[in-house]
Amino acid sequence: MTFLFFWVLFFMPNCAIIVAAGAGRRFGGPKQFYPFRGKPLFLYALDTFKTIKDIDYVTIVVPKNKINYTKNLIKKFSYKKVRYIIPGGKRRQDSVYRGIQTIKGNGIAIIHDGVRPIVSKGFVRKGIRLCKKYSAVIFGMPIKDTIKQVNRNTVLKTIPRNGLYLIQTPQFFNIELLRNVYKNRTFHEEFTDEASIIEESGFPVYLFVGDPCNIKITTKDDLKILGKFIK
Repeated sequence: MTFLFFWVLFFMPNCAIIVAAGAGRRFGGPKQFYPFRGKPLFLYALDTFKTIKDIDYVTIVVPKNKINYTKNLIKKFSYKKVRYIIPGGKRRQDSVYRGIQTIKGNGIAIIHDGVRPIVSKGFVRKGIRLCKKYSAVIFGMPIKDTIKQVNRNTVLKTIPRNGLYLIQTPQFFNIELLRNVYKNRTFHEEFTDEASIIEESGFPVYLFVGDPCNIKITTKDDLKILGKFIK
């Protein structure tokens, strides 16, 4: 009985997948590797995950031509929790699926964008705690501004903002649920986050209010905001 108990614990890891394989077209290049005050942006996110005891290991998904470069960075900055550095796929969902395939056992998968560099440890811990209860958990900020649908500078209609959220990462999923959803779907359509795939498969996703400081770097103008948080 004791052996079985420890065997179950061992095969229920919490694994973070840092998705850093994008092309960064709006930024003008792969923004996750943009050097910001001494190191690439995605390493700031990794700084958070490396210090959380509930995270057993990390997989980083990068462009194929950046694998050796990333390995050297991980060695240079001594990120001991990084277990896998793998090439990304054509689309985000393909990159995430490759990351999922590195996970053994059934714990929690934490999927995070490499261009959200200032996620807090408290945010991640809260997500893990909620995921143990709900299996699929995301965070977002309620939209406060008026939303209009526009085509060629012409307003088509105003969209009610009640119940609309701007979604953040990390997103938290029971690994077995996420693995099965990916395995049992054919992905002709494109998904911009993992929660969308869960939703389309008929499983409930639970949303909680996120952190306004958990910003995503999309253009170089966003670096000015980042500079207020990272000194």
